[in-house]
Amino acid sequence: MQFWAKYAAMSHSRISIASRLVLSSAVAFISFLLWTWPAIAASEQAQERAARKACLSGDYAKGVDILADLFVATKDLNYIFNQGRCFEQNRRYEDAIGRFREYLLAGSEKLDQRDKSAAEQHIAKCNEMLAQDRASSTTPTAPQALAPAPPPVVASTPEPAPTPEPSTLVVTQPATQPVPAPAPASAGAGLRVGGIIAASFGVASLGAGVLFNLKANSMISDMKTTVDGYSPSKNSEHDTYKTLAWVGYGVGAACVVTGAILYGVGLKAKSSSSPSVALVPVVGAGQAGAVLTGAF
Repeated sequence: MQFWAKYAAMSHSRISIASRLVLSSAVAFISFLLWTWPAIAASEQAQERAARKACLSGDYAKGVDILADLFVATKDLNYIFNQGRCFEQNRRYEDAIGRFREYLLAGSEKLDQRDKSAAEQHIAKCNEMLAQDRASSTTPTAPQALAPAPPPVVASTPEPAPTPEPSTLVVTQPATQPVPAPAPASAGAGLRVGGIIAASFGVASLGAGVLFNLKANSMISDMKTTVDGYSPSKNSEHDTYKTLAWVGYGVGAACVVTGAILYGVGLKAKSSSSPSVALVPVVGAGQAGAVLTGAF
């Protein structure tokens, strides 16, 4: 009897120690949960806020990734539903439809009818918006009416002004051949070349007039220093040189002026037709000059 009493006392002591250990472990576990659960809940809420902010700001990839991590950690189907809402908010309708269908498939046995109806309504709304987007992208735009082209403007060719015939003008030498422009690239180039040639001819004529005038003046000096200086033949020769000098002055001045006009017209010419220009020196009784014929 004494043995069994000691054995019972020892058994009771062991049971008491085991119960105390179990109780202590339970208290420690509950204390751990009470201490860590707020931190876990706060972390989860912070992640949910970050996901919602990313979806609303247009960064749907970041928001969906955070929601995926939350679903893996908690197995909460609401995070799959929220992935669909994130895609829907950012007009990613095909991806949103896929997430909502995954939500219905994964929660076919856990979801109630209200949750299923909400997911199906979002699927229908995404299909409607997707059809509108496809219709707007394939609608042909109406062709714009083209304004009729204006009629072509036909430039009228001005008729050449008639050259006035000077009275009592006698041509002392055949008219020089018209100065052809050497295949110019434009009408302005031909006129400039003609002006340079006419001015050069005028300078030469002025030089000839100066020479004739010097010759006439030297004959006057000779006639004054000789006895027979006033013979009719020398007077006639002196008059001839004097006339030629004036002819050279007149023709030279006319050619220089004509050349300057031709060169100025050539600078402003815009027509592509080549002008035909001829310079005709003329002399008459008491006058000398040159006539410019042709059309510009």
